[in-house]
Amino acid sequence: MSNDRSGSDHDVGTHVLSEFAETFGHSAQKIIHSTGWVVYVVGPELRIKHFLASEAKAAEMADYERHYARLDPLAPANCILNGRLVACLREALVPVSPEHMEYRSAFMGRHHIVDALEIFLRSDSGIIIGCSLVRHGDLQGFSAGEIRQAEGLRSLGEFALSRLLPGSLLKVDTLAGRFPALTPREVALLQLVAVGLSNKQLSDELNIALATVKSHLLSIFRKLDVRSRAELAARVLL
Repeated sequence: MSNDRSGSDHDVGTHVLSEFAETFGHSAQKIIHSTGWVVYVVGPELRIKHFLASEAKAAEMADYERHYARLDPLAPANCILNGRLVACLREALVPVSPEHMEYRSAFMGRHHIVDALEIFLRSDSGIIIGCSLVRHGDLQGFSAGEIRQAEGLRSLGEFALSRLLPGSLLKVDTLAGRFPALTPREVALLQLVAVGLSNKQLSDELNIALATVKSHLLSIFRKLDVRSRAELAARVLL
């Protein structure tokens, strides 16, 4: 067992979400042909919070994160706020705008991207997972029939995700009732630990220092009499 009891990222929550992401990504690619895919967590501010699993080029993902996420017509906020839980990049690029032109020429052109299909899954617990299927090279864009298939995948994915992360376990009010010794900030942190966020991701999500995250985790460990993140996540999820 690690000496840094608050530092292990390989806990039950991480395993649950990562395994789901791998399964959903591979299944989606088999049903709807693509040359790459990425599955990620959507944060409360409707931006990509962190990646869970992928079959995509590292350079392409890094370029997207650093320079082009803000221009993406299929960014979570653009889709979810408009009620589009399945969205096609080719369709979203019409009508043409300066931002669309830059995204198409600078990012899509550089990485030979032909089209992308975004699928958003909402669980009963409030967790949102996004899956991006991408086509490169000489392939055609996604067809209307494939977009309908993605709708079916979304329904199945939401059902499976809600079974893995039921709202009855992960809602803040429920957690506060189950663990009354915890402060409101500790309850918020517990919810995020349970779904697999690392210490750095907890720091970013809650806008607190990394040292403060570790201090809160040690306090939670003490109050709930657990010795690791794995035990903590298991107390919540199992």
